[in-house]
This record gives sequence, C-alpha cells and structure tokens, in this order.
Amino acid sequence: MRCQGCGCVALDAAPAADSSAMHADTVWRYPPRYLKTLKRRGFHGGSLLDPATVSGELAPGTYDAAIMLHQLQRQAAPGHLLETTRRALRPGAPLLLTVPRADLRRTAASGDRWGFDETTIQLLLLRHGFHEVLVRKQGGSIIATAVRGEPSVRPKCSIIVAVFNEHQTFPILMDALLKKEIAGVEREIIVIESNSTDGTRELAKQYQDHPAIKLVLQDRPQGKGHAVREGLRQATGDILLIQDADLEYNLDDYDALLEPLLSHRALFVLGTRHGGNWKMREFARQKVLSTGMNLGHAFFTGVINVLFRQHMTDPFTMFKVFHRDCLFGLTLQCDRFDFDHELVIKLVRKGYRPLEIPVNYRSRSFREGKKVRLFRDPFTWIWVDLKLRFARVLPKNLR
Repeated sequence: MRCQGCGCVALDAAPAADSSAMHADTVWRYPPRYLKTLKRRGFHGGSLLDPATVSGELAPGTYDAAIMLHQLQRQAAPGHLLETTRRALRPGAPLLLTVPRADLRRTAASGDRWGFDETTIQLLLLRHGFHEVLVRKQGGSIIATAVRGEPSVRPKCSIIVAVFNEHQTFPILMDALLKKEIAGVEREIIVIESNSTDGTRELAKQYQDHPAIKLVLQDRPQGKGHAVREGLRQATGDILLIQDADLEYNLDDYDALLEPLLSHRALFVLGTRHGGNWKMREFARQKVLSTGMNLGHAFFTGVINVLFRQHMTDPFTMFKVFHRDCLFGLTLQCDRFDFDHELVIKLVRKGYRPLEIPVNYRSRSFREGKKVRLFRDPFTWIWVDLKLRFARVLPKNLR
C-alpha cells in the first residue's frame, strides 16, 4: 500500500525474528566513510546517538550527531523515530541514515515494513524537522544526511516576481497577487525591479512600504535569471514559486501547483503549458514566428530529455515550484533566460524528478513585450545544456 500522505510504500509486515542478528554488523560497526560524512556535515566530536542502542527516554538536546543504519524501514512509525531523534539532537547537529532502496520483493522477503526511494526519504526528513538534506544512492542502499532544524508550524510560500519594463501588466498582476489567498499558507511576495525605462520602477515603488511585499530595486537590468537569483537569496519561505509580471500565466493555478508540496507528496513541481498540444504559442498575424518558436521549444525539450534521461514536456515553464531545501548545495550562475535551463538541470542532476501539472497559458508576442532574443539566447541555452551535462553540481565537501 502506498501512503497518500508521504508516498512511502507500506507492506505492514512483521519484522523478521532474527532482524537484530541480520544487521548486527552494520548497526554496531560504523564504516569510516559514514563517520567522514558526518564530519563533513559538521560533527567534530562529542556524543553520537544510535537509536538502536538506546532504551528509554532520550534527554532533549544532548547529542552532537546521530547515525541510523538500516533501522527506519522496520519501524511501525518511522516519523516517530525521526522526531524522537531530532529532539535528542542539539540545534544544527547532523544526522546520517541509511535505508534499503525500495524493492518490493526484497522488502517483503526481509520483513521490512516500509520501502523508501530518494524522494520519500527526503520528504520524511523535511516533514519531521530536518533540513539541508542530501540523498544519494549507493549500491542497494540510500544514504541521507541532514541537520536538525525546526518543523514549520505554518508553511510559508515565497512568490518571486522579476520585473522589467512591464508598466501595462505589472499593476494588474500585483492587484491579483495581493488578493490571492492560499489556504493554510503564509505568503511572502518578493518583487525585483531591474531599473525599468518605461515607468515600471515608479509603479513598483508604490509597494515599498506594503507589509506583504519585499521590494528589491536593482541599479541596472542584468537579465531575468539574475533578478530571480536575487529573489531566491531574499526568500525566507519553505516553498519557492517563480512568477512573471507579463500575465501569460493564471494565478488560479497556484492551488494545484502547491498542493503536492503542502501534502508532502513532491519536492519539485513544474506547471506544464501544453495541455496535450505542441502548438503552445499562437501569435496573431505571426504564424511563421509562433511555429518556429514551438518547434524550438520541442527541440530544446528533447535535448534536455536526452542529455539527462528525463521525460519532461515543459522544462522551460515559468511556473517552477519547489521546496527551498532543494537548493541546498547548489550554486546558480546564469543571468538571462538560460537560467530556466540551469535551474531545472541542476535540480534534476541533484536527484529531483519534477511532477508536471497542467496550467493555463496565454502567450504574448514580441509586439506585446516578449524579451527573448532569437538570434542570441538559443546559443546560450545549448552551451548551458552541454556544460551542465558534465559539470559538477554539488561541491566536493558535500558529496
């Protein structure tokens, strides 16, 4: 049975009678590579907690690190063990855990109760107050590290709005954003204005003292990617959502996009614009241009899917919604529209598989203000795609 709350696979099997003997070698002897990993995550000596060796109540905030080798999958309530471990750790203390990779035949034969994959184990850690999670596969196991944090009482969504020369649509968007309510979610709107030349900057300054808006005024335009990166640096929310100011997208799609993250079913969501039709853009009296852009979109989507073994339909959608922890360890550098490629590729290479959800979309033409440069930007997209196929995504000290 797959849990609708967290996505983990439950077999409801009783633990094998000889489970302690089966795992004695791994539970009682810590491989040096695991201790080195804990050191890289901040453990430099002190008390090390192994929940399998402790009986009774654990004193809160007394341990400097925790290690949990092949224990979680046998628990009746894995979240309870994680919560107990988190309370026993000091703030910022690291945790290392291993679980078998989900394999229903192996899981049933071994008597394990739960089967995890890379996504569900990270969701479980985030849900129970850990953050800065890193997950990797090693053989038949999943190795996860994280540090102790505090679970959010109420989730916060940071909506990042990059603005440049949008004086006609910007006020309409802001009115709609301020009216938009998301049940059970605290909202934070971050506007990055890049020194527009059409009066948009003066419109943005009207929101400077608004309690729900954080306004960032840049000295000069350096590209959409640069503006969004500044917004990500300013964001404090648990969930990050990127929003353009051109009204191509519908704010009513927020609820569907956020639901999988709020219910702990996904870490990374893309709002796909296709709706089953590859002709995503249709410009009045510019059919040749719109057809060329649709073909270009299909081409670059195919490039990314082939290079990174994906099956995405719309990796370049503006609606990219993800948990802020997904960015841990990543360095984003692109300044223009190649940022759309960079962000998706680095999240995918870190191990996240996007959940695509259909959204409403009305494309605007170049006459209406579209800013992509057809004779410049595609070359940067190809370069970024090829470079990131082979470049290191995470720094060595986090691997």
